[in-house]
Amino acid sequence: MKDGSVSFDLRDQALARLRIALDAPTAEFRDAQWEAIDALVRERERLLLVQRTGWGKSIVYFIAASLLRSAGAGPTLIVSPLIALMRNQLEAACRLGLRAERIDSSNKPEWPSIFKVIQSDQVDVLLVSPERFDNPEFQELAGPALFMRLGLLVVDEAHCISDWGHDFRRHYRLIRNVVRFLPPNVPMLSTTATADGPVIDDVVEQLGGRVRLIRGPLGRESLRLDTVTDLSYTERLAWLASVLPTFAGSGIIYVLTQRDTETVAGWLRQEGIAAQAYHGDLDDELRERLEQQLLDNEVKALVSTSALGMGFDKPDLGFVVHFQSTQSIVHYYQQVGRAGRAIEAVGVLLGGSEDDDIFGYFVKHALPSEDLVDAVLSALRESENGLSVAALMALMNVPQGRIMSAMDFLKLETPAPVAKVGSRWVRTAVQYAYPAEKARNLAARRLADRTAMIDYARAQRCLMQSLARSLGDNSVISCGRCFACTGEHVFEAGDLGALAARAADFLRRQVIRLERKKKWPHGGLPVFGFPSNGSIVPALQAEEGRALAVFQVGPVGRRVRAEKYEHAHFSDLSVAQAADAIREWAPQPKPEWIAGMVSDRRPHLVPNFARRLAATLGIPYVDALIKIRASQEQKAMQNAPFRAKNLDGTLQIAPFEGMERPGLFVDDMHDSGWTATVAIALLRQAGAGVVFPFALAKVSGNG
Repeated sequence: MKDGSVSFDLRDQALARLRIALDAPTAEFRDAQWEAIDALVRERERLLLVQRTGWGKSIVYFIAASLLRSAGAGPTLIVSPLIALMRNQLEAACRLGLRAERIDSSNKPEWPSIFKVIQSDQVDVLLVSPERFDNPEFQELAGPALFMRLGLLVVDEAHCISDWGHDFRRHYRLIRNVVRFLPPNVPMLSTTATADGPVIDDVVEQLGGRVRLIRGPLGRESLRLDTVTDLSYTERLAWLASVLPTFAGSGIIYVLTQRDTETVAGWLRQEGIAAQAYHGDLDDELRERLEQQLLDNEVKALVSTSALGMGFDKPDLGFVVHFQSTQSIVHYYQQVGRAGRAIEAVGVLLGGSEDDDIFGYFVKHALPSEDLVDAVLSALRESENGLSVAALMALMNVPQGRIMSAMDFLKLETPAPVAKVGSRWVRTAVQYAYPAEKARNLAARRLADRTAMIDYARAQRCLMQSLARSLGDNSVISCGRCFACTGEHVFEAGDLGALAARAADFLRRQVIRLERKKKWPHGGLPVFGFPSNGSIVPALQAEEGRALAVFQVGPVGRRVRAEKYEHAHFSDLSVAQAADAIREWAPQPKPEWIAGMVSDRRPHLVPNFARRLAATLGIPYVDALIKIRASQEQKAMQNAPFRAKNLDGTLQIAPFEGMERPGLFVDDMHDSGWTATVAIALLRQAGAGVVFPFALAKVSGNG
């Protein structure tokens, strides 16, 4: 160190710690690892370390933290983006004898005791999520004790600080406020494996500009890459069932949605392959248990969203399969890099045409639009006491997620034109101009990212070389072992016809639940007399329902779409399959009548289907719903208040004999669920018995 408190044998001390951390008595530093440790401990520098996944970036900061602490420096603060990543890091710190704690959303009951040990300087390493910098309790109880003595600041997965990156986390921008007041003798390390030139430039700027870059090659000699594209959803399920048993060890299958995690894992289990679903909405205890099962090779695969991504450390992970494409090559590199750290492994990209709609959304909404930002600021300006997100939703036909994204975006602008007071947002006095040019450039960047991913999937040149060059590393030569280099797939699956047919049958037999709603949206339905933001009384609630298929997924989901939008008629096959699904469901008490939803644009489509379904089931059909006022298409309504208001006053119930008995409400599409919720509430209000909703296809379920 510059003050002489670290002796001349610093490298020997560091090497001893490396061997303890790795439990390898002959281990040596990889290229640049010692250089980075020395720069942090002896020179007190600020570094940006860009190295491939599996290189050992965490080794650098834990050894540096240990050396600094031994020399009398204060604790190390590590900003980490994912809870799963924090758990792995905590274990690594403990192996070096470091007293480590973490503060995140999953361990809030432990915060008071952690704050006490921080204040008494009994913590060597503290791991926090970036959201903690926006938490008053953390700022008040841990901030002063921590930042006054800070020995090292680590920003892990530093690409998250840049909105040019693939995993931008808005709260990472708050780190710059910490860096701004960091004393010059406190070293700082930022690490990432996925940052190209623009991202590096932005990260350096956000971290104060005085940052030294240490960059290594990004090629992975232990990883064999493959692409298998233009497969339907069922063909991809068949491919997995055929190929996974041939792969060594255990691995991760990445999917795009939570529903996909359950579907793919369920299919694999049916085919005798040990697989479990993993996503961000699972409770923390279950997520930790699933991670441990993968670490212990107790499952063949976890089927996961991106929640199991950055920093998950299993050196012997044997494979990573992407069931669908990703937003960008950078994103793909981050995830496929989980595999092959200590063994030979494979990374396979599957894909199909239905992926494109999802990624079109990411391109379009790279930043909240100028119109949305203007509308939000105008609404807040006109409000005396501010507005909640629910109140904003009632004023503008915009999805809840996009409004919340806009508020997060505005809150983290410098200076911020909005502030949050309790549950309400208020307009500050800040003069604000929307960054239109930045939004255009960012949208162009996202489109270029997607285009590069499509080119990668076509395997027109070495896949490893494509990954590295997309991240700014032009030193990687052709690997000679990927599909683009050899023309041979990791596994030739052959004829998937029989397995695909079995997969299609599996999808058709899936239980697709339609959850009941229990609360009216902000603004309520005043014409019908349903209260604003109040509970839906149990006597008016729908029962849990079912859908035959997921819209556009599998043969049934694709057929239902074509029958609605191309043929304007649902086939006898759809009627028969719906009847079979209802018989298998067997709702209790058994429905004794069936009513169909009515529409302005296609007045006969659903009633015709519902009549034929009733005849097949041997249950009377009733014309219970009458459309008394035209409305817009529900799919044009983008949030709960607008969907509810669009239905308010449009329907009337025609009483019928036996309506006090249980019934079945039938519609073609179930998207937000508000059509079924309102129609069934009206039926129950008019004297109907319990009512079960049924739909041919469930769409997004966005309420």
